[in-house]
Amino acid sequence: MKTRALFISAIVSFALFAGAAEAAQYVVVEARGVNLKVGTIVDPTKPLVLKQGQHLTLVSDSGQTIKLDGPYQKAPIASQGVQLAAAFNALASNGNGRLGEIGTTRGANKVDLPKPWLLDAVHPGSECLLEGREPVFWRPASDKAADVVIMPADRSWKAQTTWPRGDTELAVKPDMGVHGDASYFISVNGNESAVAISTVPASLSTDQMRAAWMLQKGCAPQAEALLRASR
Repeated sequence: MKTRALFISAIVSFALFAGAAEAAQYVVVEARGVNLKVGTIVDPTKPLVLKQGQHLTLVSDSGQTIKLDGPYQKAPIASQGVQLAAAFNALASNGNGRLGEIGTTRGANKVDLPKPWLLDAVHPGSECLLEGREPVFWRPASDKAADVVIMPADRSWKAQTTWPRGDTELAVKPDMGVHGDASYFISVNGNESAVAISTVPASLSTDQMRAAWMLQKGCAPQAEALLRASR
């Protein structure tokens, strides 16, 4: 556990150094009682006005997560936030895999994804899909073909396909109806997993922002793979 936490801290530190020259920017991850949409870019030079009971979660371009609760009336300050490495470490030390106020995750220790934008089809939990990207499911290497059934959370329809033997990735055809901001049941050879897919907005301009967003949405294995790939 400690070794993995140190490894995560190292890749986060490298990624932060690589992106240090980026201009300051904040994007809305969560908004409660506020007329701001998720994915909205917030001007860091202008005050945010939050009334009692209103809440905003922002991510900065350096990967900090900033949680603001009303009453609040000033510009967001990066120093108010949680650093990306600290968020990873908190997750690694949290046995129930919960991070902050949003979502549950498979945990940073359970799945090592070879690429950041693969959707784990064999473990239940949260997944993140980059806006505009076609979904691709992933499973551990297997020398056997698998029957795959995908259904929405209300089980109102189902799509079926075959996962070829030896393939770890399965591209999802557009007519299968899989998209972000929705939940599905995915059955691989009869073993069913519940998966919630969140869209990662195109307005996120750095991998640090995307990783921080993904952590908040419960997609820790993907966030780790993203930072590993950006080294």
